[in-house]
Amino acid sequence: MPMTFPTRRAVLAAGASFVAVPAFGAADQGFETVTAYLDAGYRSLGLPGAGLRVWRNGTVLYDRYFGIYSAETTVPIASCSKWLSAAVLMTLVDEGRISLDAPISTYLPQFTGDKAGLKIRQMFSHSSGLMDPTPEGRWDYAITMADYADRMAGDLGVIRNAPGAEVRYGSGSMQVVGAAMEKVTGKAFNDLFLERIARPCGMTLTTFARQAANRNPLLAGGAVSSQPDYSRFLEMIARKGMANGKRVISEASVHEMQRDQTGTAPLKGASADRMGRLSHYGLGEWVDSQDVAGRTRQVSSPGAFGARPWINLDRDLYGVFLMRRASQTAPASNETFDPWKLIDLVHEAADKTA
Repeated sequence: MPMTFPTRRAVLAAGASFVAVPAFGAADQGFETVTAYLDAGYRSLGLPGAGLRVWRNGTVLYDRYFGIYSAETTVPIASCSKWLSAAVLMTLVDEGRISLDAPISTYLPQFTGDKAGLKIRQMFSHSSGLMDPTPEGRWDYAITMADYADRMAGDLGVIRNAPGAEVRYGSGSMQVVGAAMEKVTGKAFNDLFLERIARPCGMTLTTFARQAANRNPLLAGGAVSSQPDYSRFLEMIARKGMANGKRVISEASVHEMQRDQTGTAPLKGASADRMGRLSHYGLGEWVDSQDVAGRTRQVSSPGAFGARPWINLDRDLYGVFLMRRASQTAPASNETFDPWKLIDLVHEAADKTA
């Protein structure tokens, strides 16, 4: 079960103390500015804790926890889950059990009419046009994933735009693909995740099974994880699909996840932070930046609660910033802390230690 944390004020009121940030020293390896920024940032947001781990070329450059966070701390990671779900999908693509360019009706024939031809690739890059208008916080975990797919094939699923014409960030289309994954394998999605991704990567604290009735786990935002666990996943991706000496997903699949899948399609729906950057999208992850030839330089999959994993391909550097904002309405950034600025500071520090 995931850990839940009170606000910083509540913890202090209860008489608990916060773990002091260690003095700058050899452990920082030139990351003193990063440490200072994180320490001021998590405190300014009123958080009980935070953490950051940074790897480069398979070596840990930085690994710090602040406040009450530790290597065992697990939190809901919201949209960071999308990257994990995409990796599960790609294991089935590698096996030829699902094709990215097949229409969803190949696997779920209840999708007919305008919905029949929506491609798996489009549905996992938010460009299919299929949306679930259900307000956030109203997710139904009690139904099965197959039930959800039936609803989306019916009146629940709304086509907002022609397939491939626009990018609208959401959960519904990914969830439908999850139903297809369950159908072709005969296994529950969380079991697929544990068998195909978590265990091979050594992720012991990550799961989509957050609720007691967990028949419809949210692929796009329902996982909980820890800083070391998600780092192990990124290590696998950075090593082109290899973990602990074994192949988890193919190198071609890793490349396909990181490749720009949306091209010239305009971004019409996402957070204000993301809209301002006009980012492109891969499979389960944002394409943060590209070179002039369209080659992906950096990918990420930040979550609404504040957690943020990223890989900078140019530097072979990957990091996981872990936090959980105090409430659904509390900010994940402010004038003192900006996760984009944090990433910039990490890159600056890493470049100096190269």
